[in-house]
Amino acid sequence: MKLYYSPGACSLTQHILLGMSGLPFTLEKVDLKTKKTEHNRNFLEISPKGQVPSLELEDGTILTENIAIAQYIADKVPAANLLAPIGHIERYQTLSWLSYVATELHKAYGPLFRSQIQAEKDAAIASLEHKYESLDAELKHRQFIASEHFTIADAYLYVVLRWRKIIPNLPAYPNIDLFMQRIEALPAVKKALTQEGL
Repeated sequence: MKLYYSPGACSLTQHILLGMSGLPFTLEKVDLKTKKTEHNRNFLEISPKGQVPSLELEDGTILTENIAIAQYIADKVPAANLLAPIGHIERYQTLSWLSYVATELHKAYGPLFRSQIQAEKDAAIASLEHKYESLDAELKHRQFIASEHFTIADAYLYVVLRWRKIIPNLPAYPNIDLFMQRIEALPAVKKALTQEGL
């Protein structure tokens, strides 16, 4: 398999999960502005959506979108325990958190990355601060967000929470900070960060 990624982008989620799964994979960096890969390939010919992550499977199939690729990786290696089996309530709790990260957290950063209007940025920061407060409370009595162990939801949450550093003067969120430290201590996370130069 080959993961098309951009350093520090949401594709870091899949990079971490591939490392946690033990599946063999290679990496190809994408410049999201020029849509060129590090080997000067036109990324739009590989993945017409033009976004990372994109995962090229052994048969040449291209799989896109964070939630889909995360589930694919987890289901390929059930023994890695990244997602509970079909029918187990923990699976759906994990998918619930995965969806929350995608639709509520990840999406909320949009104005901070793209808008030139300060009022839009201020509104996004206020919304994110409210979500951080809620997450900090959730993490007060648990080490991981959806289960007693690391799951695909933790990988995505960790990546999106890394983007907090673009927001100045945030209040303290001690439980989020402890969560981030726990995730960063995992060998697969350390390796992915190093490989992406982060």
